[in-house]
Amino acid sequence: MRMASEGKRVDRRRIARRSIALLTAIGMVFAGATAQAGRRASGGEQTITTTERIERRLSGVAGSFGSMAKGKKKWLMGPVSHTYEQSPVSGTTYISTIETVGYKGKRNASWPKVGDVYLGQIWVGRAGDGGAGDEVVTEIKLPRKTSFAIKNSKRSRRVRCYKGKSDGSFKSLGGRKCPNRPVKGVHGWRFVPRRGSWDVPKGRWIQIVFPLRSRTRLRGLADSRNACIVGSVHNLSGWAIDDWDAPQPGESCPLKDGHGSYQGVFVAKKKR
Repeated sequence: MRMASEGKRVDRRRIARRSIALLTAIGMVFAGATAQAGRRASGGEQTITTTERIERRLSGVAGSFGSMAKGKKKWLMGPVSHTYEQSPVSGTTYISTIETVGYKGKRNASWPKVGDVYLGQIWVGRAGDGGAGDEVVTEIKLPRKTSFAIKNSKRSRRVRCYKGKSDGSFKSLGGRKCPNRPVKGVHGWRFVPRRGSWDVPKGRWIQIVFPLRSRTRLRGLADSRNACIVGSVHNLSGWAIDDWDAPQPGESCPLKDGHGSYQGVFVAKKKR
């Protein structure tokens, strides 16, 4: 009995370490993007070069996950999406927030299986200026016959929240700073702290990790009804244009930039 108990504790620590490893990787990419973005123009706005470099580097975050070994459990991340701002000085439009969603699985679609508990996440970073407010709201829409598998009495099945800086450092958020359950939102299930929104200034990011369980086989974009995790972000900056990065009525994944972040989900049939 003692050996079994010790084994469970080791598994929980491994899950946490893998999540932290992902945080470090994404945080370092975001750090590189902001560190090499170039000088900002007067009036608190970005140059066109800044926007282009951030776009290229953060698009690389999603691409880097695609080259991982097919038979190992890895974070499978979708393409990045954005909200945009308009400078009150020059009228120039530039990137404000960058968001992506994903889940932990195998690229050969052999795991998770129907009934397994697996992890999903939404990640949001800010490239735009926070001079007119830097709050964001995050929402998640799940694939069909998929639900949250949150169990607060079990450490490995709690919601986990992380906040990071552009220098690659980050910390775990607990207590009232991390929601233990989502609430119904505008475009899906809303994960926000009790204050109602996340504080994400320029060069910083937030990540929310949550456990999921699917009750049927899913085949991503090849499914009869596209099976995706969809993330929606409400950018509360006063300079934001179309402040929601969210699907329009009737839209489903794949989604174009500014219409929500998404990732196709593959869940294998349970062997009998």
